[in-house]
Formats: sequence, C-alpha cells, structure tokens
Amino acid sequence: MVPGQDRGSESGPGYARSVIATSYLRVYQPLSAFSDAERAHWEGDRKPSEVGEHNAARRWLISASLPSEPVLAPGEGAFVRTYGTSMLVCPWRTRLRMLAGLIAFRGSVPEEVADAFVPEEEALRAAHALARLDEDHPEIRSHILHANWHVPLRWFSAFDDSERILTEDKEGLRIRYEAPLSVAAARLEKALEILEGSMIDASVTEAVRELLEWLGGFPEEGLIELDYASVARIFTDDELLEDHSAAEVWVCLDSLAGGDVVRAGTIFGHLTDRWTEARAHEVVN
Repeated sequence: MVPGQDRGSESGPGYARSVIATSYLRVYQPLSAFSDAERAHWEGDRKPSEVGEHNAARRWLISASLPSEPVLAPGEGAFVRTYGTSMLVCPWRTRLRMLAGLIAFRGSVPEEVADAFVPEEEALRAAHALARLDEDHPEIRSHILHANWHVPLRWFSAFDDSERILTEDKEGLRIRYEAPLSVAAARLEKALEILEGSMIDASVTEAVRELLEWLGGFPEEGLIELDYASVARIFTDDELLEDHSAAEVWVCLDSLAGGDVVRAGTIFGHLTDRWTEARAHEVVN
C-alpha cells in the first residue's frame, strides 16, 4: 500500500482507506427495463450509497472465497439517477461482477500467483455459478465495468469533451462523463470504423469492439457514465483540471481518419504515457 498523507503525492488520504483505486463505467436504464420486484424496490430507495457495494466487493476480495449469498441477492442496491423527467437505475449486481472478476483475475496472472489469491477450486465454483446464472437468468447482465488504477482509453471513445463534468466531494476533485446510450454507441461505432480502416494494433480494435458489443446488449434508452472515482486521487488537482482525455482520444481518432498517422501517434503516445504512469501505482501496491 502506498503510504502518506497528501492527495497528489503517493500518499493521499484516499490510499489509507482504499487499497485499490478504481474507475467505473456504468449503464443506467429506465425502471421499465427491470422486473416488477426490482422496480418496486428501487422506487422506494432513491438515496442509494456506494458504500454498501464497495464494502461487499472488498469483503469477498479479502476472504479469497466466493460469498454465500445468491447470485441475484434479493433487494440488492443500485445507483439511482434522475435524467430529465425519468428515473434511471444502475443495478450493482455486485456478486455477478465479483464472480466474473475472480475468473478474469486468475486468467490474467501466472498460475503460481493466481493460486495465492484465487485458488483453482474457487475459480471453478465461480465458473459454475456464472454458467447457472446464464442458464437460469439469460436476461441478467452486469451494468458496471471497472478498471483498477486507470481509466481504459477505449472508454473515452464513447464520450465528447463537452460531456466532461468536474465535481468535488469529501475526497477532493473527480471527473465524470455522461452521455445518452444511443449517442455513446454511435461514437463507438465510428471509432471502430476508423480503427478497422487504419494500420493499428488488432488488440486495440478488438477492445473497442468488445465494449460496443457490451453496450449493444442494453436498450438504447438510458445513460452511460464514466466515473474516475478513486482513480482521481492518483492525480493532483491541477492535473485533473487539465485532463481532457476524451478530447485527446478523439483528436487521435480523427487524425487517423484523416491519414495523419504522425499526429495520431504523438497524441496516443502522450495518453499512453500518462495512464501508464497512473497504473504504476498497481505495481507499488
């Protein structure tokens, strides 16, 4: 864990309270997209809190074992937003995401490291639980993606700089973006078209394609939100004020579309350096 006292150095107060800095991509949908039971629950809970969701995820991570609660816990919370005259909901689906996360983590590190955090037996249990969920509730999907110690560059391609929102809470400054789902999907389609027509690494194109496929699984009515959340604590206030990553991603994409590979490469290199430096905190921790 990174020690210290000041946000903006490797010692912000946030580090003392949270081992892993995490950013989120959340999809909010109208109540009509959910079951009667879930609608009734969320209509009566207009002041949801992130604390419960975060505490549950942390508890499972520390225990290195699967929780005993059902995959679709009755009455599980959600983020609730008002957009225009509509009430929009982003279900936590915490256990669903943690099951998938356990499997993804085990597959992303060497086996000897994986065994220390996610034993093979637990990974198999998670896989079986996910398979049962897919069979019993094919309509259920995760409304939240998360990334540790950075914001994936592909996420920014769903947004325009005008949708950047700088806010301040008890932890300090943070950045959010929000856009209508239909608009975000159209941007991702455009980004994918540009990347497919460029001499770009196939893994970059595939990452954008996977994000578009995930977003395409939701009805177009609704909102998508990118939240730096605790990742904002990696940066100083001045760095956050100057951070316009979505704008830079689109300058890069537009340059590719116009055949200016040099400019695209320069901007992409700048973005990659910035976020690679942020991800270096993962190694330290």
